[in-house]
Amino acid sequence: MICPRCEARLLARERTALTCGRCRQPFALEPKLTKGLQDLRLTRTVERLGDEGRIVVTVEQLRWAFQERGRPAALPREVPPGRPHSPSFDGVGEVVTGLTIGVVLLATAFLLAVHVPGAVIVVVVTAFIGLVVTGGMARPAFRLLRRRRIEERWKQALRAWEQLRDALWREQDEWTAPLADRTRWSVGEFQGMVVNRWNQVYGGLPAGVVEDSAVTPVVPQDPPALAVLCPDPTVTAFLHANAFPERHGALIAATPGELPEDLPVVVLHDASPQGCLLVAEVRAARPDHPVVDAGLSARAVLTAGDRAVQLYAHQRREPLEELLHGLPRLTGAERDWLAAGLWSPLAAVPPKRLLAMAERAAERALNRHVGFLSWPVPEVPR
Repeated sequence: MICPRCEARLLARERTALTCGRCRQPFALEPKLTKGLQDLRLTRTVERLGDEGRIVVTVEQLRWAFQERGRPAALPREVPPGRPHSPSFDGVGEVVTGLTIGVVLLATAFLLAVHVPGAVIVVVVTAFIGLVVTGGMARPAFRLLRRRRIEERWKQALRAWEQLRDALWREQDEWTAPLADRTRWSVGEFQGMVVNRWNQVYGGLPAGVVEDSAVTPVVPQDPPALAVLCPDPTVTAFLHANAFPERHGALIAATPGELPEDLPVVVLHDASPQGCLLVAEVRAARPDHPVVDAGLSARAVLTAGDRAVQLYAHQRREPLEELLHGLPRLTGAERDWLAAGLWSPLAAVPPKRLLAMAERAAERALNRHVGFLSWPVPEVPR
């Protein structure tokens, strides 16, 4: 890694105890402990997300910037443990040969004992080997005699296991197909391993980054001219941190019940069935007022492909399919993507694009230009 203090290239042995071996200054992030993340990469990502200081970014948006992109891989179907293995049997020839050798050795030992009284040691050794060989072949011989019964018991056990497996698969079919979890950082991991360590070393967050909980909601002094519905607290904190309500005279609400009745509405939401339903709900409740759908759409995520954050939610198929059936403006590909249990968070959209889209949507709502609003393809922070 490169030291953030002296910019020297450091080998692993030169950065023990989170300290640069050249300049003796501490750094915050050891790539081996933070999944490849290091100080300079985080700083450069903050500069890029914040448009070189023009935009304030929240910690949660920074966490999303380091999440893996693309569609999660499918997982193999779960099967119950204890599948019975098919029984194996020694060949008839092997058993007969082994028994013959054992019997010959025992007969030899008997003859030696009768005709050569002084060969005690030879008799004992020969008899012992004969008993071992004969005893070793006794069990395979017994299994061969009971082969048909053993195979029948195995088939019964296998049928019982297959019935258990089929019942488990029927239960699994009632849920969306399992996909791999692609979440690189949980909230707790990022806070403990990155944010807290950064605060400890540098005495605060990077310039242009704020804790989500530290953002104070902005309430316009004049009567609001616009209402913004946004259930995501990270996006809400981001809008407040960048003075969006002040510039547009906007009141930001988390639920439809908090919306004023006489204002145009902008809806910001994730690319998810619940997000689509939220827009439909608001439009049905306010047929005479402009409602702009400025949320992240499944179409945009599919267009972005491996450049968009795609997550998986394990949920029952029947209610999900009923929900999707009642949603308009979904293509077959979009419906299939949502029906697989996939969704994409609005907070993972690059902040510059997120703010620009919210401002464009606000202008459309204030000017009463309401129509379908597509989301630009998300870029990937590097």
